[in-house]
Amino acid sequence: MTERFAPAPTFAETALPCATAQRLLALIDAIGEYDSRPASHSLTGLLRLAAGSQPTLAERTSLQIAGLVELDHGHPVITAEGLAVLACETESRPEPVLPFSHPIEPAEGPSLIARLKIGASTYEIAGWPDSDALAFRTDPASPWRELEADLAAGWSEIAAEILQRTRNALEEYVRMHMIRRREDQEVEGESGFDLYGLGWEVRDLGNDILLRLDGEGTWHQVNASALSHVAGMRERAAAALVAQVRDLRERIGDDVHAWAKRLAAGALVEPV
Repeated sequence: MTERFAPAPTFAETALPCATAQRLLALIDAIGEYDSRPASHSLTGLLRLAAGSQPTLAERTSLQIAGLVELDHGHPVITAEGLAVLACETESRPEPVLPFSHPIEPAEGPSLIARLKIGASTYEIAGWPDSDALAFRTDPASPWRELEADLAAGWSEIAAEILQRTRNALEEYVRMHMIRRREDQEVEGESGFDLYGLGWEVRDLGNDILLRLDGEGTWHQVNASALSHVAGMRERAAAALVAQVRDLRERIGDDVHAWAKRLAAGALVEPV
């Protein structure tokens, strides 16, 4: 005897048009590029059913718990309560009468749109009406500083630019990625370092530091002001390289930017 399976039930037409449900799902998918959880499983699952599609397992489970669907021979079917939910925003409602108010003059300068958290630091992000340009500041008392990156570039690019403009990113990158060479020291207080093929030596004279790039025979004294913010041989060697090699940013700028984007990957955006 051949076992017969019940066919999947046809999707009942809901008060929410299929095309509208599909557009809402597309909008949620687009927002998902910027927000890891733009909508609940119950919402997306109900919209999929209204659009004539099957919900995911997580969506179906959430809908069953909420009582918005039930299973018919293993297939999810919208309950009467679920149909009522889909109908609640499509029923005609009278437009509220808004009190007359005088138009508000636009404020000068950009308007706050979000707060961006990168590690322990928080930055305010602002934009201008009818413009994609953005600005940031480190606290409410600071002036706005325009950004090169805009929303089209994505929040990771925005966060990476802010990191590079508010921290000594070039020196931090050098310090984190340089390695100390272990060759025998010919002179006491002399150490060699390498940064992806860029080699240099430093000689510690106490209050002063001398630097010599690989392939050069001349030692150069590093300006003391370039070392005033650091202590320790590794930190002083990194600061000395940044101060002495004028085109270092041009040499490794792309690597520094990529590193800043990796740091910015954990940034949190809070809309205002």
